[in-house]
Amino acid sequence: MFTNNPKILTLLSTLLLLMSFNLSARTINESIDVESGGKLFLRTDVGRLVIVSHNKDTVLLEVEIKGDDGDELEVTFKEQDNNVHVLGKMANIKKWGWNRDIRAEYRITLPKNFDLELHTSGGSIEIDDLIGDIDAHSSGGHINVGNISGDVLLKTSGGSIKTKEINGEIDAHTSGGSIRVTMTKQPNKNAELSTSGGSITAYLLDTVAIDIDASTSGGRVRSDFDVDGRVKKQSIRGEINGGGPTLELHTSGGSVSIKKL
Repeated sequence: MFTNNPKILTLLSTLLLLMSFNLSARTINESIDVESGGKLFLRTDVGRLVIVSHNKDTVLLEVEIKGDDGDELEVTFKEQDNNVHVLGKMANIKKWGWNRDIRAEYRITLPKNFDLELHTSGGSIEIDDLIGDIDAHSSGGHINVGNISGDVLLKTSGGSIKTKEINGEIDAHTSGGSIRVTMTKQPNKNAELSTSGGSITAYLLDTVAIDIDASTSGGRVRSDFDVDGRVKKQSIRGEINGGGPTLELHTSGGSVSIKKL
């Protein structure tokens, strides 16, 4: 029997939508035994990455995939020599356009002491506190990083970059967003923070000894430190606390702030 009751029709439409949504969703769960000090290699054609640490010798992999085209994403994984490899590959990637209907999230829990090499072609990256080196790249999304003891390289083509305390070397680059980093170690080599469209804020130890090279095309450069060199409205170049490795901070559209911790 058919009905013209608008409330019933709306309820039926909602139920059908939910049924369709559930049918197009799937979850992958895996547990891999490892030892601290290993490395996670993760590369995916699409997906948000969330990395969480714990005090156990296991890597827990949870992948949630939603959308009508979710079946096109194939996720494989393996463990080799205490390294975990995760690959998310879209079928017929050359035929895909911006109208594809897929949403994916990788949530990976791993030992506190672990290195990361992460690449996603479409999604943000969130990383918990870790002891280890990080190399993280996104083709479209922000990158947020917790307290890290290790060297950090962050790159995104469209999003902001933000870190808590980094006890190691750091390079950070974005094509469209702001950068905010905190460095709690005297750098031993040159470092660079750059963005094509946003502000840069760097928090440094008050005893840091570096050469500073900071500039902007669309804002101001400010420093809490005394700089022995050339200080202008849109650029600062010179030595801080006697000089050392060079820290470059460059933006095409925003301010640059160099602050003391």
